[in-house]
Amino acid sequence: MKNKTIILVLLLLVSVHSFSQKFYLGDRLTPKSAQFKLLGISSATGVHTYKYIGTITDTYFYNRRVGEIIVGFKKGIVVTTIYNLIPEKDDLGVPQSTLDLVQSALPFPLAYVNGVYGANIDNMSISLSRSTNAITFYKDRIMFMTSVKNSLLRQ
Repeated sequence: MKNKTIILVLLLLVSVHSFSQKFYLGDRLTPKSAQFKLLGISSATGVHTYKYIGTITDTYFYNRRVGEIIVGFKKGIVVTTIYNLIPEKDDLGVPQSTLDLVQSALPFPLAYVNGVYGANIDNMSISLSRSTNAITFYKDRIMFMTSVKNSLLRQ
């Protein structure tokens, strides 16, 4: 009975993780065409960039609705994540509530340079900005990006 309970719990954890849309740097994952659309491959780093096209069930991330999710893979490992968050109508720039939530999860303070909040921690970069560009599919978004440092991606 105890073994069946352990197996059931493990299956539930694996299924919840595999159906959620939280992608973490270092995760191993093979993008499947039913859930991911290839956007491009970097000639400099070999990173394959995909847009997540599956159903978004985790609809909120850092206090804002998720618009689009972009994930970069290199050799089956997640090396970049971009969560394009939908700003609320009264938001100016990156809302303080979102900044506070991100900051509470980090061991170092975010720096602010030219409209971008960011931090480099070990071999990872984190940035948060209000953007309307190709990465946000030309929509007004709060872009939360994590990435392995570029120097490591070039190896």
